[in-house]
Amino acid sequence: MSSSRSGDAPPAKGLPARTWDRVEAAIGAARRRSPWFDHLARAGGRYRRTQGDLMAAGVTYFVFLGLFPMLLLVASVIGLVIAGDELLQRELYAAIREAFPGATGEEIVAELDGAVGSAGVVGVIGLAGFIYAGLRAMDKLRIGMERIWKGRPEEPEFLRDNVQDVMALLILGVVGLSSLGLTGVATWATSWLLELLGLEDAPGLFVLTTVVSLALAFAGDVVVFLWLLKVVPATAHPLRRLLRGALFGAAGFEALKLIGNLYLSLISGSVTASAFGGAVGILVWINIVFRFAFFTAAWTATIPALEIAAAERAPRPQSDAPVHERSPSR
Repeated sequence: MSSSRSGDAPPAKGLPARTWDRVEAAIGAARRRSPWFDHLARAGGRYRRTQGDLMAAGVTYFVFLGLFPMLLLVASVIGLVIAGDELLQRELYAAIREAFPGATGEEIVAELDGAVGSAGVVGVIGLAGFIYAGLRAMDKLRIGMERIWKGRPEEPEFLRDNVQDVMALLILGVVGLSSLGLTGVATWATSWLLELLGLEDAPGLFVLTTVVSLALAFAGDVVVFLWLLKVVPATAHPLRRLLRGALFGAAGFEALKLIGNLYLSLISGSVTASAFGGAVGILVWINIVFRFAFFTAAWTATIPALEIAAAERAPRPQSDAPVHERSPSR
């Protein structure tokens, strides 16, 4: 029977042992030459050992599940607003009858009228479902972050864990809404100021507003990733220690948004995408985002190991030379 060396990774399926050794040697040489590549490799190993994909799948399930009660909650709020304004109801129903004449319009109006009448019940159901899915998503997110940072989750405690999850969910909602609101207000303010100065037709206006929007979105992403790296796993590291990881996460998230928009524009005319692309696309997008969030945590957590390895590779100072090689002091 052939024995493999202890601690060595098994050869890839279909590759001879000699070829696999050459691949390992090439990867090792690349890691020694490129600190950034070595950092990515260390982060990937930590992510894999802590089952980052499995943790991301758990968060994805509950986040996707929470979308439906959230839509119910939004619909109930709209229904409550319409229910308090009879003039708005009549105008809305008239617009529906005009857009959909005949029996179709009357059926839509009847369904909408029933939804307005039951907006309170629908709102309670939506709120309960959203709280349940949100707390479970936060629980899976916290456990995953603790596994990546500390190697294992903290000992479970029902009251403490649920209070932490409620607070984290509220903070995430406030930060997310504030980021979206700040981006919209700043974009509007920039356009308003340029129009006030008579520069609304100036060349480069679109580029300027785009840059402002991206800068504010990036700043909001940095805050969210600082929250993910500091508050969710309750790490004792100072914010300056985590800022590098938050910047890495924010840059990667904005790149993922651009790639996602490009992908949606490419498949927008596909029949398959129109049939399945909505729900499946959202599901895949959520999963990729949380996989990247956990990888960002692994990347940040491996920074000390990278610095230690760099210090070990650095040449020793002259004072570390043997005593007999040093010049005698006078």
